[in-house]
Formats: sequence, structure tokens, C-alpha cells
Amino acid sequence: MSTEKALIYFVITIFSFFGPACSKKAQYSGVADLVLLNGKIVTVDGNESIAEAVAVKFGKILAVGTRDEIKGLIGRDTRIIDLKGRTAIPGLIDSHCHITSTAIGMIGVLDLSEEAGVRSIADIQMKIAERAAALKKGEWISGVREDDYKLAEKRHPTRWELDKASPENPVIISTVGGHFSIANSKAFELAGVTRKTLDPVGGVFDRDLETGELTGGLHETARGLIRRVMPSRKELNREEAAEVVKKMLLENAKAGLTCIYDNVGSSQLKAVLDLKNRGELPIRFRVDFGIGHFQEMENLGLIHKPFGDEWVKICGVKFFFDGAISARTAAVSEPYLHRDNFYGVMSTTEELARKTLMQAYKAGCRISAHANGDRALDMYLDIMEEIQQKYPRDDSRNRIIHCTVINPEIVERIKKLGLLPTIFGAYPYYHGDKLIPAFGEQRLQRMFAARSFLDAGVVISANSDHDASPFPPLMGIHALVNRKTKAGKPIGQEQRISVMEALKLYTINAAYHSFDEDLIGSIEMNKCADIVVLGEDILTVPQDSIIHIPIDMTIVDGKVIYERGSPIS
Repeated sequence: MSTEKALIYFVITIFSFFGPACSKKAQYSGVADLVLLNGKIVTVDGNESIAEAVAVKFGKILAVGTRDEIKGLIGRDTRIIDLKGRTAIPGLIDSHCHITSTAIGMIGVLDLSEEAGVRSIADIQMKIAERAAALKKGEWISGVREDDYKLAEKRHPTRWELDKASPENPVIISTVGGHFSIANSKAFELAGVTRKTLDPVGGVFDRDLETGELTGGLHETARGLIRRVMPSRKELNREEAAEVVKKMLLENAKAGLTCIYDNVGSSQLKAVLDLKNRGELPIRFRVDFGIGHFQEMENLGLIHKPFGDEWVKICGVKFFFDGAISARTAAVSEPYLHRDNFYGVMSTTEELARKTLMQAYKAGCRISAHANGDRALDMYLDIMEEIQQKYPRDDSRNRIIHCTVINPEIVERIKKLGLLPTIFGAYPYYHGDKLIPAFGEQRLQRMFAARSFLDAGVVISANSDHDASPFPPLMGIHALVNRKTKAGKPIGQEQRISVMEALKLYTINAAYHSFDEDLIGSIEMNKCADIVVLGEDILTVPQDSIIHIPIDMTIVDGKVIYERGSPIS
């Protein structure tokens, strides 16, 4: 039995034995377990109502209203939180990320990010050389989160620069977006990859334009030709994995996240389920599997409608169409401005994509497709038009992950097909300064296109794609509202949206993407009591300071799991 198949049986067993972990409805009378008083409760309900207080019982919202209305629900054992005028919002949701795989995957690898102090190629070389000195010759060195534009040289290192740091140990480092890697000469040698090696389907080797020599860059499936010869990493045991994941999820809660929609493999989901069944899962968890497992999911009934409970839910399957925005490799119809005659990279062929998606959709799967550039989007939309006509289904809620470079025709086709885009939130701010020279201001007016989608009536959400960008959702809201880069440069400002609109992308709209709009995403009676208390009022602070608003408290299922100034446990 394959690892993933065994995992899916494991999921079935877990949910069958334990059932819903938060199944009680809030139709109860009497006193509340928890009350938040004297605040500004931004409910994000259908009327965008503002309340003064909220009461919670059995992990659900018992009532929302004025201070006097809610005071009547206070009993002897009720916990009272005096907000003292502070603002409370619904728990925030990241609708696409790789958070648990990042948590586990960072163990034993080099962090080459700006946040880890890397400012130049020399810094990368130093970290690699230090690691090589501690290893035997021939042992592999891996690094992650390299970001060329945050280096002094404003470029990636070449394989020869990696060779200087580690001539005897194979090296492979991946960039912050995860779709592009760089390898040294020893890695190419061990993999048997030479200048004569053809580009694989769905991938590209970077080459010197004059000599054809490999320069070290690996796009999409080309990375697999190197990774296939790497020894398997020593996996954490289940207890270790669970603790690593728990630590990361608590950090998410500290940023105001009460639910994440993650892309997982077996070790990550096992860790999450272990935490759930110990009663230690801090926040809610939504899952996409790789599309290669749809047959196993069909056999077990884990298809179409999400399977699970209010804490952990399997929602769909994921397929990749193209490269990354942060790496400037998304498949676009107009050439990149920073690189001659380059139109990005497709990670599939139309024939393969049609065959794979057709099989999965016929089986009943809900599709989440990674498509960034307009070339990739056109291919996905062509295929979905054919599929949805051939296999019509009510309320399928198929998704487009990222959906970055658009035009009016693409928006109209998405609306007609009922697809749900989840766009990058923080990217205009966090990656914006390197995107301007690559895409140009004119094209950036139709990227991260929140305004265009909302005006068309498309239910979009926003995501971090962590670790492709930081996960704090307030950074995403800040970016979508202000549309300025980290350096303060305007970036596609025609796509600016209001604070309330941006808040919805991380709350009720995100909940809709996982069929959770009746469960989470707003502060309303009978919904789960997932609430975030802010240190400042997000609706009235200067908009250029949204990113600096402190998270004072995060409440999940009626329990305070983070409070500013208190240790996280």
C-alpha cells in the first residue's frame, strides 16, 4: 500500500472514530461561557453590521448585539473580556499556503532568506561553505527561500558561484516561490545532467545563450532530475513532526489566523491529525491533495464535497499549470521586460492537463489549479469549459490558485464558469519592487486584480502562499488596500480595494472557498466563535499603517489561544 493511500485510510479511520470535534449548535439559552464587552465588533455579516459585544457558548456564537443585550447572558462562571473600545473581527483565513510543509521542511536545511540575514551571494556562499565544512564529501546540502531581488547583486547565484562554496558536496537551493532552484556542478554530475540533456516536459534548464552551457537554474520539472538522485531525508518521528507543526500553527494564531487552507503530503496531515486527536490543534485546517491521488480519494468517497469536520477538512485536489510570480516564471502572453524573449514556463502540456483534469473531474473531484500567467489561465479555462459542459455539476466551486495576470476576457470567462480565484495578498507589497521591472506598470494594472474581480461579482479570496510570502494576513490586507511596494512605489493602483473588501477576502469569502460560509468567516449567531481582537481599529487607522496593527488576542472555538504579552504554549 502506498504512503498516501495508507494516509487516506488513516484519515477515514480518524474521522470515523472521533467524529466532529465541534458539533454542538449554538441554539442554547442561558448564560454564556465567554463574553466580549465594550468593543467595536466588526461582524462582516451581510449588512456589514457593527456591534458592541458578543457572547459565546459551547464554542459557538450565542448572541451579537449591544453591551446591555449581551450583559444579560453573563453568569457566575462566564469569562468576561473587556475590550475597552478595541476592535474585534472574525478569525482570519489563509486560503492557500504551504505552512505545515514549510514547518517540517525547514528542519536540516539552510534558510537563505533576507529574514535570516542573507543580503548577498557572498552570504549564501558563506552559509553553504559552513555547512560543507561540517559534512563528509559527497553529502548533500539544501537551501531554501533564496530571493534574488533581495540580494545586493539582484540576481541568483550561478552554479559556478555555488561551486566556490562547495566543490565536493552537491548543492541545490530553492527560491522563495518554490518553483525555481539552482544547483552546483557536483549536483549536475551526480544526476547525469549535462549540456546535452534535453529540457524535460514541463521544465527548463537555464543555459548560457551563446554556449548552451548549463548555468545552474532549474525550472519546474527540471528540478526533479536533480532531486531524484538525492538521498531520502531522515523524517521526523510522529511526535517530533506534531510538535514542529504545532509551533508553526501557534505562530499563525499569533498573526490572527484561525484557519489555513494548506497543500499537504502524508507527514504534514498525520501531524495535524495527531494534534487534533490530542486536543492540541490550535487552529482549523483545510486540505488539498496532489491530483495524482484522486483515484484513491474516489474509491474512499473523499471527493466533490469536502470531507471531515469543523477542524480538519479535505477539500479538493491540486494541479499545476505554470511557474511562479515571485520567480518571474509565470507563463505569460507578453514577454518579460527584464529578460529577452522570455515568456515564462508551463509546467504541463495541454494534452496532459486535459487528460488529468478530465479524469479527476469525472470522478467527482473539486479542482484547485495553480495558474498564474494569462497563458496558463487560458489553457485552464479552455479545459474547464470542456469539462464542465461534459460533466455538469451543481455548486462545484472549482478554484484558481493565484490567477495573477488577467484581462477582461479572462475575468468574464471565470465568472461564467463559476470559478473561485484566490489571489496573492501580500505580493504587491512584499515582492512588488522586483515585479515592476519584470512586468511593467501597465501590466501590473491587471495583476493581483482584486478590484476587477469584485466589480465583476466573482467571489475571490486572498492567500499568502507561505513560504512564498510572509503569512501575517494584515500584510495582505495592507497590500491590497494600498497597492504600494515595500519601497513605497505605487504598483497597479487601479486594483486597490477598500479595507472592508480586503477583510472579506480573508474572512467570509475565504470561508466560501472551503464550503465553510455557514460555519466561519463572520461573527454571527450559531457560527464558530473564531475572533481576533486588534490593538487598533482597522477601519479607521491611516491605511498605510494597517500592516503595523498589533494582534491583541486570537480566539478559536471560544478559547483564547493567543494573547499579546502572554507566552504561547
